[in-house]
Amino acid sequence: MSSYETLARERRRAHALYLELRALGLDVLVEEVPQEPSCYRVVVGGLRSLSPAHAERVVRCVRGNETELARIILAGPWNPDLEAIRREGSIR
Repeated sequence: MSSYETLARERRRAHALYLELRALGLDVLVEEVPQEPSCYRVVVGGLRSLSPAHAERVVRCVRGNETELARIILAGPWNPDLEAIRREGSIR
């Protein structure tokens, strides 16, 4: 598999994760790391609305996809599929 295919697969995975997090009603933000000006971290708000086990799984997923999630969020406002997902219900 080429590096482009790998990047595209990771981008699709992060996009799906972003939409799932938003469908759960969570806030997904990017913050700049103060010690490293060109480094960002993803912050998820609203985790307390989930059970502790579910929140832990979400945190693991976000950490595993943090770079691509940050790229997607920093790319600008978009989420054309979000309304469709909300109509169907959250993905577990």
